[in-house]
Amino acid sequence: MKVLDNKQVYVFQETIKKSKFITYIGYINSKEDLNNFINKYSKPDARHNCWAYQYGVDDIKYGYNNDGEPTGTAGEPLLKLIQINDLTNIIIFCVRYYGGIKLGTGGLQRAYSNGAIDLLKQITSRELILTNKVSIVFNIASIKLVNNFVHLNKIDLLNSIFDNDNVSYEFLLFDLNLLNSINKLIIERTIANGYY
Repeated sequence: MKVLDNKQVYVFQETIKKSKFITYIGYINSKEDLNNFINKYSKPDARHNCWAYQYGVDDIKYGYNNDGEPTGTAGEPLLKLIQINDLTNIIIFCVRYYGGIKLGTGGLQRAYSNGAIDLLKQITSRELILTNKVSIVFNIASIKLVNNFVHLNKIDLLNSIFDNDNVSYEFLLFDLNLLNSINKLIIERTIANGYY
């Protein structure tokens, strides 16, 4: 599965037969994120606020809302786009200001999908990888040796904390055997397996 490469909100706007469609794509990874996104981008003066979402990896949550549009014309096509593109931790949200001209079932499907398709071509995503999030604590006297280990193994630090004589590093590591070379320097370590 893939996730958005960043937490930016992407926006696309177009007018089709006097109806204005505004499509947003954003990053979510929980029910709380979903509700916050919906509350932030819903337009009370719009005729319809439709969306589809999917988040999680092992326990995937997904859904959609047509907000009064005919079944199969708004939320469902958006969810299908998410699933066809093998995405997770994403919401596609589309606002429609009705322009007075009915678009028909096929027209609505195309109108709601257009913005999402355009935005999905623009966004960058990355593959989720099952790996290990490692936290280590070591004495500051060993920092040169640990930094050498980090550099040689091309590890990107997620976080570093300096606390008196101790230093904490947090990073992702696929091969835990690499830690063997610095085991003697580590005072404490925590390893969490997950998709990152």
